[in-house]
Amino acid sequence: MIGPLLIFDKSFLQMLNPEEVFELSVHFKFVGTPTLIGEIIADLKSEPSKRGLPSEVVQALSRKMQKAHGLQPANYRKLALANLYAHEISMIGQVPVDRGAPNVRMIDNGRGLLYDSTPEQMLWERWANGEFSTNDELTATTWRNGIDQIDLDGLSALWKEFSWRHFSSAKNQAELVSALDEFLRDTAPMVQREILNMTLDLMKASPQDHRVAHALMSIGEMRSVIEFAPYAASVLRLFLAFACGLARGFIGPRPTNYIDLQYLYYSPFCMVFVSNDKFHREMWAATSGVHSFVWGKDLKDDLRGRIEMRAQGEQSAGYGLNQECAPPAAHTPSSVIAEMWSTYMRMREKSNLADRARTFDDLAPEIQQQFSDAMKEFGEMDRTGRSKL
Repeated sequence: MIGPLLIFDKSFLQMLNPEEVFELSVHFKFVGTPTLIGEIIADLKSEPSKRGLPSEVVQALSRKMQKAHGLQPANYRKLALANLYAHEISMIGQVPVDRGAPNVRMIDNGRGLLYDSTPEQMLWERWANGEFSTNDELTATTWRNGIDQIDLDGLSALWKEFSWRHFSSAKNQAELVSALDEFLRDTAPMVQREILNMTLDLMKASPQDHRVAHALMSIGEMRSVIEFAPYAASVLRLFLAFACGLARGFIGPRPTNYIDLQYLYYSPFCMVFVSNDKFHREMWAATSGVHSFVWGKDLKDDLRGRIEMRAQGEQSAGYGLNQECAPPAAHTPSSVIAEMWSTYMRMREKSNLADRARTFDDLAPEIQQQFSDAMKEFGEMDRTGRSKL
């Protein structure tokens, strides 16, 4: 289905039943994150709970993800470093995939891109069936150990002096974010050099990356990090809002907050971000991009209402899934789904519908050829095994 690009976190996925996941897929196009995959498989090494045995929890979440997987953006560190190398990273709700990934292929001399979602489909199918490889077990252990080793008290102490030196006037998290924006836009060369070093350290940049970035600044190409590499700066902005918020006592030291922060690094690549985690709601002001935050319970209630309305046979809200002029969300007033559609999707005029191609043969010859070429490329990807797990 078409619809606004949506990123959701694990807290929201856990709230939904399979019927609600399907309803969500009617109204939105999903964008995945490496963080969500990591959080789900990490449950494999968690303690048994009321939700069931660890393997059962992962299976249940994976069954939902079979209906809710989408495009996977490249790792945020890779994207941020590319941004520092003068590669443009869109921050208006477009998904920058990893062109070097085995399931991605460039075609037509770089003017086209094929994304094979088969690896994600196979992954969720395996996990849904309770089939966990040795590598899955290792990944789960690594994630779980990483969470256990998060030391937010230590992080707070590390950034305490910096936060008081630069943001002593801030009395709450909102004021801290405002002061942080002033700091990032300070054009003083020494300040920009400090910002660049913090950005490179956060991205775990190599010595070569350091040399290139500092050379760009030295020759005057990069006078301001936030202007030259806005995505890289947006990641730093979020991290500093978190670290300095901790140091000032504006944010609580819950270890999983550090994991939840990483979801927000991908927020520029969606139009709608949904979570039922208070941390995400409180940190949203520190994100960058053209997007909206939706509280998880509000969206779930909207989904539930639409399901019940359809079950009762009420079509007054435009629930016909075969409507040609617009998806059902566009016709339903007073709903978060309708609001997101109104904000991010352009409705087609009925007068244009007659000109639409209804079969493959109705498409223009050049478009038919592009489809044929794409199918050949997918076939080649399968034959060479590039898209297999």
